[in-house]
Amino acid sequence: MTEDPSSASDSEDFVKELTNHQSSMLAYIRSLAPGGSGARDLLQEVNITLWQKRNTYELGTNFKAWAFQTIRYHLLNHRRRLASQGWLVFDDDLLQRVAPELDFEPDALEERHLALRKCLQRLRPSDRELIHHRYVTSASLQEYADKTNRSTGTLKAVLFNLRAALRRCIEREIQSATDHP
Repeated sequence: MTEDPSSASDSEDFVKELTNHQSSMLAYIRSLAPGGSGARDLLQEVNITLWQKRNTYELGTNFKAWAFQTIRYHLLNHRRRLASQGWLVFDDDLLQRVAPELDFEPDALEERHLALRKCLQRLRPSDRELIHHRYVTSASLQEYADKTNRSTGTLKAVLFNLRAALRRCIEREIQSATDHP
């Protein structure tokens, strides 16, 4: 049995859309998921659902809006599972109200990523390592504290200051790019 050529083309177009939106989807999940833990697992669940429902997506329409709606459903279900396990989670109504406010424009997100990369390069290597450990690895902050002979309280304070410095740096980079296109 041969595959319909138009179906293969549609699948390729769908994969391109899905691939192009991975970073904004992950950022969106991280912005709404409690603590950001498990964001990549949630993204994989969403990817599976999107693939299974790919025939309901009309090529040429707003893929991001369609995908983000699926993310919202997954996050609501994830939060319900956490709540049933005794975790403290935000009210569903609050999530529904803030979710549209957190929608990201792909171009703006890419601009922020570029600015973040530049700002990260300006950090001291030890600060970049701490940021990497906190946001990329799955190890705990306590493990990093033990490894570096520092207290978790100190590391939390350093992270707080680094995030503030990165936020200011990103804003300056974006402003500079806007002023000098």
